[in-house]
Amino acid sequence: MTHNIQRFVAVFITLIFLSPLFTIHIVHADTTTFRYIQLNLTDQEIETLYEASLVYEDITYYGVRESADVWRFMIDAESVDDTLIDIVTLYDAEGVPYTFIPNTITEAYPVEVVELPVTTEPEPVEEVTPPVEAEPEPVAEEPMAEPMLPKLAIEAMNIAGVDRAVVGGDISYTFMIENTGDAPLKVTNLSHTFISGDVSHLSIEAFNQRVIHQFTESIGEDGLLSGERVEVTEVLTIPIDYSFDAHPEIGSVFQVTGVDEFDRVITAESQQIVLLQQPDFTVNATSEKTNVEPGEPVHYMYTVRNTSDITLYLSDVMLTWPSGALTKEEQQMANERFVKQVEAIPAFLNGLGPEEEVTFSFELPLLPSYDVRAGAQLIQHAAFRFHVNESVNITRTVDVPVVVKKPVPVKEEVPKQKTEKPSQDMKTNKPVVQVVVKENGSTPVELLDETDVYAQELLPMTGETDDTWHAMVGTILFASGLLLLIRRKHPSTKP
Repeated sequence: MTHNIQRFVAVFITLIFLSPLFTIHIVHADTTTFRYIQLNLTDQEIETLYEASLVYEDITYYGVRESADVWRFMIDAESVDDTLIDIVTLYDAEGVPYTFIPNTITEAYPVEVVELPVTTEPEPVEEVTPPVEAEPEPVAEEPMAEPMLPKLAIEAMNIAGVDRAVVGGDISYTFMIENTGDAPLKVTNLSHTFISGDVSHLSIEAFNQRVIHQFTESIGEDGLLSGERVEVTEVLTIPIDYSFDAHPEIGSVFQVTGVDEFDRVITAESQQIVLLQQPDFTVNATSEKTNVEPGEPVHYMYTVRNTSDITLYLSDVMLTWPSGALTKEEQQMANERFVKQVEAIPAFLNGLGPEEEVTFSFELPLLPSYDVRAGAQLIQHAAFRFHVNESVNITRTVDVPVVVKKPVPVKEEVPKQKTEKPSQDMKTNKPVVQVVVKENGSTPVELLDETDVYAQELLPMTGETDDTWHAMVGTILFASGLLLLIRRKHPSTKP
């Protein structure tokens, strides 16, 4: 009996020491719900963005990069109102923020978290490891919120007023600077550099000085506030002697550098290239005939061709006459008719397009009273002026000479008359010139037709038809007889 009592006491004491091993562990299990904000990146953003943060209900969450193009933000909330997400920001390698709008909010992911109660255990006889039913999903610890830096961004623009400028004309440039970030900026550097073209350094220097001076006055010492923009417009003149063949374009780069209150530096630039055009045209003129007569019209033919790649518009046309005998009234009337005719040509009214050609004629009548001696050479001087705009005008001229002379009269040939030898009958029928010389008491001396026969035989020009010659011969014979008569009346006396 005593032995049984001792065995019972020993078992009871053993049970008392082993009782902590049979204590039931009470486990409290809570269910917590998480939401993921998922952001998909583009190919360009994959290469440049490295860190991410999200602000939701004034709490900053830092994202986890699930893959190359996916970032996730885990928020421990039963539901997430995307309208309360203030900003999702990713940062590049230099810490410059880049703002997004969240793409996707995933469904709720419930996770069971097991919490073990704190109990005071007596010193065990041997260690017993309590069983763990399930390991809870790791919960991302919320780091301390860091201050968000304001967005830093600036934009610069260099805009030319035309895509194609004309040699001898102007290029209007508009420069713009805009603070597109959230932080005020001070502009620390402005530059405009020409990288191509043949504009003189003096012109470039003066142009850039005007641009920078206007920007300096507009921006001031306070810099640019967030969203503020300033613009400056200046005109660059292209000289007439610009070397178009060697430099067919003008290129420039506009660069702006700014800094914010956190000493962050940002730079923006804009490049502009303007192609050039050389306006030009040719004028050719000819006359239908190189020699004309008074009273005959002069026909002129003109050809005008646009040899450039830009449309030309008629400004003026005029005729002058450097040489000739046209009166002022005739010159004025001819010029007025020429101007009206040219201005009515459709190609000139609508603009002469690139490589377009126009051919037309003009008639100038010459009056029969035209003074050939004063204007044997008539020169017409035609001047054509075309323009591209108000500042670009091109003039080309052409001269057309014409010889004016009177017609030479044609000399008519008169048929020669045949000379017939006088016949014997004609000789006998010739009149006989008789000269009678009478002296005192002497017998009259008669000169018969022997003298006439002698004269006809010796003088071949005598003939029946030559009355003048006969009269001359008769006069000579009459004079000879008169001399003989005088000598007879006054005989010479010898000593």
